Amino acid sequence: MAKMHKLIQNEYIKTWKKLATKMLFVIIVLAVAALVVISKLIDYDYKKYLNEVKNEAADFSYAIKEAETKKYPGYETDLEKYEFLLDNNVTVGSWKIQAASEAYSYEVNKKSVTYNHSAETRAKMLQSIEKDDWKKFCELMVQSMKSQGKPEDYYWEYQYRLNKNIPLPDTTADMLEYPNDVIRSVAGAKNVLADYNSEEGIGDAIDTKTHDEMIAMGMYRLENNLKVNVLENKDFLGTGEINFWTVFGQSSSLITVVGVLIIIVAGSSVANEFSQGTIKFLLINPVKRWKILVSKYVMCISMGFLMVLLLFVLSLLASMIFYGTDTLGSSCLELKNNEILIENGIAYVFKNYMYRSVEVLVMATLAFAISSVAKNSAMAIGISLFAMLMGSSITSLLKTELQQDWVRYLVFANTDFSSVINGTSGFANHSLGFAIGVVVIHLVVFFLIAWDGFTKREI
Repeated sequence: MAKMHKLIQNEYIKTWKKLATKMLFVIIVLAVAALVVISKLIDYDYKKYLNEVKNEAADFSYAIKEAETKKYPGYETDLEKYEFLLDNNVTVGSWKIQAASEAYSYEVNKKSVTYNHSAETRAKMLQSIEKDDWKKFCELMVQSMKSQGKPEDYYWEYQYRLNKNIPLPDTTADMLEYPNDVIRSVAGAKNVLADYNSEEGIGDAIDTKTHDEMIAMGMYRLENNLKVNVLENKDFLGTGEINFWTVFGQSSSLITVVGVLIIIVAGSSVANEFSQGTIKFLLINPVKRWKILVSKYVMCISMGFLMVLLLFVLSLLASMIFYGTDTLGSSCLELKNNEILIENGIAYVFKNYMYRSVEVLVMATLAFAISSVAKNSAMAIGISLFAMLMGSSITSLLKTELQQDWVRYLVFANTDFSSVINGTSGFANHSLGFAIGVVVIHLVVFFLIAWDGFTKREI
């Protein structure tokens, strides 16, 4: 055991002496820096947009032109609405636009216009806009819908805001922030389900389960005042201001960079020994070949996980430095089997790191195997990089386009543990146990190839 430890230590010393190795770790630092820079640029554009529209009057010129051109039934009413909004200098994203739409809402029956609300209610709605009285508007909406016999889900948002004294959003920024974003999400899901339940034959394709889950998740956040759900803040493409969790959560995608780097290390670890002739100096020592092979493999894999750990720590620190720690204690909420599961945010991101590291482990082992039988490192690195970058795409193509279910036995269909756990892998009855089994079998096969190639290879 002591000899093995010494061999591994020697492999690390040899690898660390190379400038190329140090450059690999510098690349990880640069990747994190690039992520922060990109996030800052996106955040800057977002805040610039919000500042531009904060006090900007809503533009209805296109709608007015369309109404005047087409002159459809009720266009006079629409023109009256737009003129009212313009007269009151209503800004972009304000609740007053919705209020005016309700006040002027109508139905066309044989080309005659019938308003959806009574004349008295309509007049009071317009007054609420002029007096900037969101509570009055909410009260009118609740009263009007109750008098029409509408289900409670239709006016849930207005009643909830009145009960909790939560104003309607007056700007685009307000609309996208907590709690307005969550209230809008819950209200939208409730409206969809109310429509589905009240009208016969409207699309059997409506996924009621998804809307029920959206409501349950949103209500839990509102009741427990959870401003941030880590699960909903991990993508730059989402709406809303970029925060600590957006950047930190997105950092797990940089594991692909680690995968490329460790493939370079693993792909050259054995092949370079033979191509450069340094393998002779290793074999003159009284050490069995398989021990040399294992020491090299342990060095490659452990260095890969060291890179992942470095990426995790650097991303955490960078996110804290540039986006603060106000939301550091936030949790990740997921709904599974009608039960809301709560997980520490940092633990959730770390778990995603580990899931994504599975592919790195597999591809590094593949590169190591090819390096043990190839004459040069270029072949090992090239094949492994192609497998990592294209393996999942080819598997998906065979599964979705050619309907080949046997591809579930390929390693590329099983390295994404996250999709397997969430049931989104695309394969029926795809369990985590099956995925782990397939990955382990492939790892064993790759290592046996490396073993056979290295122990029988002539110098």
